[in-house]
Amino acid sequence: MTAFSKMIPFQNKILQKQTNHTPHRKHVTKWSTKVDQCVIFNPARWPLRELISRITALTIITAFLGLRIYHFDRFPQLLQDAYRFYGAITTTAGTPLYSIGDIRLLWGIKLTVWIIETAIYFGYIAAYASRARVVSIARGFVEVGFPILVAGLPVLISLMPYSLPHWLPLSSTQHLTFYLIIMGLIVFGGMINLIGLITLRRAFTIMSEARTLITHGIFRFVRHPLYCGHFIMFFGSMLLRLNLATVLLYLLFLVGQVYRARIEERKLELAFADYAGYRDRTGMFMPRIGRIKGG
Repeated sequence: MTAFSKMIPFQNKILQKQTNHTPHRKHVTKWSTKVDQCVIFNPARWPLRELISRITALTIITAFLGLRIYHFDRFPQLLQDAYRFYGAITTTAGTPLYSIGDIRLLWGIKLTVWIIETAIYFGYIAAYASRARVVSIARGFVEVGFPILVAGLPVLISLMPYSLPHWLPLSSTQHLTFYLIIMGLIVFGGMINLIGLITLRRAFTIMSEARTLITHGIFRFVRHPLYCGHFIMFFGSMLLRLNLATVLLYLLFLVGQVYRARIEERKLELAFADYAGYRDRTGMFMPRIGRIKGG
């Protein structure tokens, strides 16, 4: 028996092992293809997707905006209600814990958060109403369904019960300090998000699509300023509702947003020849120090 003939049984075993794994791979690929061919993920089977998605988004955002305005008396609440609520909180000696100045500061930061978040809703409406025609359309679950699921995670965080008084009671002298720090984070993140949204406007999209390349304004320093703002905003939201579930949701949101950003960047690089150079000189979520110094 030659050396070659001795190799044949060994090769046959390898081929048999590969063949045994092939059906599983084919099954996964077949399942993935079936999902991607669903009507909502396949633009060829949904020619009016742009119009329908725009109308749907505008309807949902307008409804949330209406509820936000209608429930103004709950958050940030009316100033006289704030006086009444916080003025009733006393120390063990029976003296008021919050001064008039403290209450005005609390109400002022709440009002600032409300204004910024409401402005973001109006920004979304303006973006959906005026965004540019798509250059590279989203296809399949990864580009259509996944971004929508990730974008919805902060909503789940906001639905969790407010837990800051559990960790720092309203009667604690530290409550005001920590509350102002957390709300300051939300204001800071909200401002980044709002500036990015106004700048992005015509290129805005939830799904992984390419519409027009934006490299001016805040995008000169950060490729994804909206996501940067979201990270800061929703970190503050998580701290206000701190528990195991909100921590896990926030971590899942972080990982999902990073992966989502990479999907978008691959899309933009294929659609726009200038994107590779822009990506190389600009930070992803944080500005590059050299870029800031260079203007």
